[in-house]
Amino acid sequence: MELKEIAERLETLDIPTAYLKFNKPQKLPFQVWYEKSAEINGADNYNLYRECQIIVEIYSSARDILLENRFEAAFRDVELDRFCTYLKDEEMHMTAYSFNIIQKYGG
Repeated sequence: MELKEIAERLETLDIPTAYLKFNKPQKLPFQVWYEKSAEINGADNYNLYRECQIIVEIYSSARDILLENRFEAAFRDVELDRFCTYLKDEEMHMTAYSFNIIQKYGG
């Protein structure tokens, strides 16, 4: 999966979406996504591939199970890890998902 496809899938949730950060405050709900880490692997400069960990953080005023279900349906073909918390200082709920993608690497 390419980063462009991730962005396209996130757009289907119909909430404001940004890579890494917004330039101005957003109304809830909104989501931010980013590439946390990447590792390039292969042997003798052949069959190179790039494994990336992607993080998607969904912010809402209260936990939104329907929105989470829509997200999980949009990414049903990847193995998801989910973490939920309430951000007391911000007075908002965050559901964070992480998953790995593998891409061919042109080297």
